[in-house]
Amino acid sequence: SHDSSSQIFIKTPWTLLQRELDLYHRNFESRVYDLTIYENEDDTEGTVHRVLPRDVQRHPVQSTVFCTNFLRYFPGRPIKIPIVNINEEESPALKRGGFLAPISRHVECVVEDGVPIPEKLELECTGLRIKEVVRMERIVFPDGVKPSKNVKVDQFLVGTVFGRRMMDEEDEGEGKEAVGAGGGEQ
Repeated sequence: SHDSSSQIFIKTPWTLLQRELDLYHRNFESRVYDLTIYENEDDTEGTVHRVLPRDVQRHPVQSTVFCTNFLRYFPGRPIKIPIVNINEEESPALKRGGFLAPISRHVECVVEDGVPIPEKLELECTGLRIKEVVRMERIVFPDGVKPSKNVKVDQFLVGTVFGRRMMDEEDEGEGKEAVGAGGGEQ
């Protein structure tokens, strides 16, 4: 909500934020942190808030963290979870030097209460071929994690597989040898 009474202004040592950014790079805003807020200097318990980092601002010259906003996290709130490839060696295209050109690097998901938030979602690459369009059905969702209502499952694209076909390279190589052999007989 935008209720100003629910806002808390905090000062976090920038070295802690920079360390997390160095560790998690693009995935920093996909992580949930437990942030303890102490009411005063005598408070030993504090109040723990589960938060998501948002809108990381960097210093224009030094490229260090300048400001980070945190949103309260609660089960059912959409969270962007990064996608990683698994079983690339089982894909004929990726095994031969092809690559997956990503369209979406994250999936906005809802995690049920009591379910740990996954660090990543796995994209099953077994059997991928050149020019294949990779869709949502190849993503492995853990139990209790599902795409949010904002994600159109039937239209969601992860990426497209690109690279040279091995058959084309072999055909060209044989054609060059035949031309070279034919030219020597004259």
